[in-house]
Amino acid sequence: MRFSLMPKKSEFFVLFEQHAQNAVEASEALEKLFADFTDVENKVRDIHAIEHYGDKLNHEIVRHLNETFVTPLDREDILGLGTKIDDITDVCYDVSELVLLFKVKRVRPAALRQAKVLVSAAKEVLVMLRSLEGLKGLEQHWITIHTLENEGDQIWREAVAELFAGTDDAIEIVKWKDIHSLVEVAIDRCEDVANIVETIVVKHS
Repeated sequence: MRFSLMPKKSEFFVLFEQHAQNAVEASEALEKLFADFTDVENKVRDIHAIEHYGDKLNHEIVRHLNETFVTPLDREDILGLGTKIDDITDVCYDVSELVLLFKVKRVRPAALRQAKVLVSAAKEVLVMLRSLEGLKGLEQHWITIHTLENEGDQIWREAVAELFAGTDDAIEIVKWKDIHSLVEVAIDRCEDVANIVETIVVKHS
């Protein structure tokens, strides 16, 4: 294995940005699935391809980490960022798989609202990571992501309340409670990225 004594700053930060862009594409694809609930199997297949590419990017981050002796950020922060960004994409695919597995016939409006919040949060993660190398002007982005996560929490609570109030079909309740909860997990992963970035800034201030 070839080791580098100099920090490969550009490689890590380029990979973070690519990874975050991929997460945006996954969240947008999920929103598209919910907004236009047609050709479902092909749309799920597309999300799977995005998720697969995210895995490759995450493996590339780990490979660079193993080959670099001096890193621009703490090793655990690099690994944590890669993992949490990857989780956003993974969960988007998990949601789409549930839609297929549960043979969903129509999408509840609250799920689309959740997906829109997820897209906004993922886009904010991307903008934040584009500025990560300079470690300046990042606070506004993690504050926005925290706000979006709170909005997502509120939509989840309303969605579950509407679900229990609107039907006596226990199977339908279980299906949609799982789907709503999983979309919220994806939004939470965006907040996890923001928390790591906030920690990085504190360490380097």
